[in-house]
Amino acid sequence: MTEMAEVILDVRPGLLIGKVTRSLEELTGMKTHEVNIPVEVCSPLIQQEILIELQNTAHDLYLLLKGQTPVWLDDLLPSSTDIMMMNEATCHCGDSNCQEIITVREYAEQQLSSDPVMKLTLMGLPRKELLPGIFGAWSSAIIPKAKEFAGVEATLTEEKGKSGPSPGEWLAEAAEQGRLHEPGPLFRDVTLKLTPPVDGENQLDDWTPLLKGSLGVQKALKMIMKKTSDIAEKRRRQFIGE
Repeated sequence: MTEMAEVILDVRPGLLIGKVTRSLEELTGMKTHEVNIPVEVCSPLIQQEILIELQNTAHDLYLLLKGQTPVWLDDLLPSSTDIMMMNEATCHCGDSNCQEIITVREYAEQQLSSDPVMKLTLMGLPRKELLPGIFGAWSSAIIPKAKEFAGVEATLTEEKGKSGPSPGEWLAEAAEQGRLHEPGPLFRDVTLKLTPPVDGENQLDDWTPLLKGSLGVQKALKMIMKKTSDIAEKRRRQFIGE
């Protein structure tokens, strides 16, 4: 009979809960063990240092959320094995030497090595506190600069207004003088003389060095230019009514 195990982790600050479910392929029965492993939470001073480092280095936060641990964080925190207080671990079956305690520990070590956010959660910095703390600091730093920029913009607008009338004032003055009602030339009254280009005016550049290995480059370009020129001439004649 082959025994199959499924481990589900519930990670909380200071506590790792692992549920192990084992089933036998030939049987429908299942066995479930719940293992509790206390975890050493880092001090408030260390937590604050982590927040400050991530606030100052956005790229490290990006790496962290992608599952990569910055080098400085590895140096600052103990290993995944060291933070688990195995001498206080328990299983709901009541056996202090239950093999499932080891199963949960080994599985947790694998997960923690690839998920630094999970490790920070265990050590007292869950995502719901980590991210608001960082984004809040960024927002606080931006607001004063935004207010300063708004003040400068308002000053520039005020100075610009002093140099002449506003668009609204200009329109009001023009309307009062009747200049808004003076008709301009109609579309058909606008004369525009378009003359075809002189033969040889547009010289074709040599694209052969740029398109090595392509045959008939110059010939193809000439065909494109000729087709484009014919279309342009046709539209010109339609426009002037020839």
